[in-house]
Amino acid sequence: MRRNIICAFLCVILISLILFGQRGPAPPDPNAAPASDVVIGSGNFSPIVADLERSLRFYNGLFGTPPPATIPAWSSDPALLNFLGNPTAQIRFSQVSIPGSSMRVEIVEFKDIDRRPVFRRLQDPGAVRLILLVRNLDTLLEQFKSQGVSVISAGAVPVTLRNHDAGRAVVVQDPDGFYIQLMQPNTLPNTTAPATSNVIGARFGLTISDTDPAMKVYRDLLGFKPEIDSAFSSDQPLQDLWNTRGAQFRRSTAKIPGSAVEMEFLEFKGVERKTVEARIQDPGSTRFQLRVRDTDVAVKPLVAAGGKVITTGGDGGPILMSGLRVAIVRELNNLFLVIMSQPPRPAAQ
Repeated sequence: MRRNIICAFLCVILISLILFGQRGPAPPDPNAAPASDVVIGSGNFSPIVADLERSLRFYNGLFGTPPPATIPAWSSDPALLNFLGNPTAQIRFSQVSIPGSSMRVEIVEFKDIDRRPVFRRLQDPGAVRLILLVRNLDTLLEQFKSQGVSVISAGAVPVTLRNHDAGRAVVVQDPDGFYIQLMQPNTLPNTTAPATSNVIGARFGLTISDTDPAMKVYRDLLGFKPEIDSAFSSDQPLQDLWNTRGAQFRRSTAKIPGSAVEMEFLEFKGVERKTVEARIQDPGSTRFQLRVRDTDVAVKPLVAAGGKVITTGGDGGPILMSGLRVAIVRELNNLFLVIMSQPPRPAAQ
């Protein structure tokens, strides 16, 4: 039972390693960025929630996917909880596929440990956005409004964007306050999503405190190739989209090395911002997975740059679990990065 629980939690990691990683070749994704010397692929967006069943209803409804046949059981497996840095807690988890994306929503709920909900405004460092490309924005927005979902954008209406964001967009919040940015481009991109799916792709957004130190981590240490705005912008449609009237913002975007998943970093100024510290068990915290060549090599510079390993049982470093070398590092903006690699197999004797 213990091994089954661990394998369930890591199954998506293992699948991605098999399909895209080190165990065998797979057809290359023409949209993927080259792997770096450190990062070789992305994993899942993993929100920490107050109620797993409620979140599953929300995301299954959003993506039009069937709910799980059974709700996962609570686990108190020591190895799994050491990985998560909470050896005395219990957890349960489940996953929802995002049409047109290799990224999934991996939902985690803790119990039997102190939890305090985390609430961040979109301009606060550590706020995250699940950015979804959709075929029909109005249909989804009406669905959300009928369900009482909070709409963040000014006037609770879609915004017409310009420049490289040409199209329409709106921001809503899920039951735990995570931001979901729905974008309907003027020209829909190619997608692997079924023709019946409104959602056709996904990106991941993170609000950061300061672009320069953030890029030293993601560009210099992890090998991202970001496009960084040279100056702050006060574009009004984007102010309306994020409901940050009067703010200026600076964006950096990059595909995650070895992946087609794009990550967008936002730094705000000219508007009140507040750093909200959180623990991994707190609803509103976020994990994000990165596949790397060598977990130990990746973790050391992240710690030197101000990150903190929360995984226990590894003397402040990675641990070995179910054949993977793993660690969770809280980076400068309070995003919990799951760093994982598959150690090379011993040479045959």
